[in-house]
Amino acid sequence: MVETTKQIPAVSFFEAHPHPEIRHISIGFFDGVHRGHQEVLRQLLACASDPRTCGVLTFEPHPLAVIRPEEAPPRLTTPAQKVRLLAAAGLGLVLVILFDRRLRESSPDAFLHGILRIFPNLQTIVVGKDFRFGHGAEGDVERLQELGSRRGLATRIVSPLLDDGSRVASSRIREAIRQRRFEEAERWLGRSYAVLGKVAPGAGIGHLLGTPTANLEGITQLLPPEGVYACRVRIPEEFIAVANYGRRPTLGPGSDPLLEVHLLDFAGDLSGTEVEVNHWHFLRAEKRFASLEALRVQIADDIAEARRHFAKGR
Repeated sequence: MVETTKQIPAVSFFEAHPHPEIRHISIGFFDGVHRGHQEVLRQLLACASDPRTCGVLTFEPHPLAVIRPEEAPPRLTTPAQKVRLLAAAGLGLVLVILFDRRLRESSPDAFLHGILRIFPNLQTIVVGKDFRFGHGAEGDVERLQELGSRRGLATRIVSPLLDDGSRVASSRIREAIRQRRFEEAERWLGRSYAVLGKVAPGAGIGHLLGTPTANLEGITQLLPPEGVYACRVRIPEEFIAVANYGRRPTLGPGSDPLLEVHLLDFAGDLSGTEVEVNHWHFLRAEKRFASLEALRVQIADDIAEARRHFAKGR
């Protein structure tokens, strides 16, 4: 099943139920669950003979959305997608904690005390080298090791994963998507970049052109620059598609950018369906055509190019 706009409930850090079965945890936001995150998960699972004793504590929303909203980065994964990707590692628990002002204002010592309340049998904490915690992010990995050692906890610090001499990071993946370098983003993610949305009713212009489109709403993730793309759409069956992200200048005055997809070799009503758009490939910039007939001819060329692209094995 494609998980898109589904909401993942976040629990209060101060009211979360204890999980005595979990003995080894990792903590972080994990946006993208990219290869660097996957290395953290690998080292977490290496701590235990039984993966069911391993858990991840992650946060919603992004801490910057509470601390400095204007600086909060666009997301690579929805909450539901992130939880699904984390759980796929075989963990015993993925716990989503509400990041609110009360948690933000907790001291590093109070934060660790809360962790031990939730995980009373905790033995190991595994985090990335840049992990920060506590009010004002005053706690770092050295502080975590110091506080943990007083409580008999082992702390494993995972160094950044390098690719071509640079660290694999969510910020680097966002920049690749902004520059339409999708193969690089895919390499760092360990999978195709997937945008999730729900099909909303449209104006029916695509039907008039002979290429009906599904207009997607509720997208909370980073989108590439405006333009026309070959892609695949999963509903959950997967179809080759042509996506247009932009303002459709041929059809009238400028409007807010819209993502619409035309699925090849598909017939049916997708209204209300939650879909995933992945395997992005840039075809051309969006432009204004002199007539709907000229637009129709260009769309036919776009469809042919999308077929050629995916015939190459993408």
